[in-house]
Amino acid sequence: MFEKMKGFVSSVKEKANAKMLVAPALAAGVAAVSSVTAFAAEGDTTAGNLPNLAITTDMLSPLVEGVTANIAVILPVGIGIFAIFLGIRILPKLISKFTKV
Repeated sequence: MFEKMKGFVSSVKEKANAKMLVAPALAAGVAAVSSVTAFAAEGDTTAGNLPNLAITTDMLSPLVEGVTANIAVILPVGIGIFAIFLGIRILPKLISKFTKV
């Protein structure tokens, strides 16, 4: 029985060692492939023809107001749900601790 367990453990170790070699090999492959410049522009490009767009605070104010309104609604609900989950986790431990004393 001990020999079977020893054989099983050694086979698991061999598989783990093989998997541990795969990760560095994949990382090296990703590093080699990503070193190629994907969008290199040479010569004349059309990027110079794009209009110059300036973002002002007036443009961003509806976005900021929307985010603020959503946070004002979601935050109290989120805190309530967090408190419920925390109470479900802590209350049984406290009750069992004080009832054993």
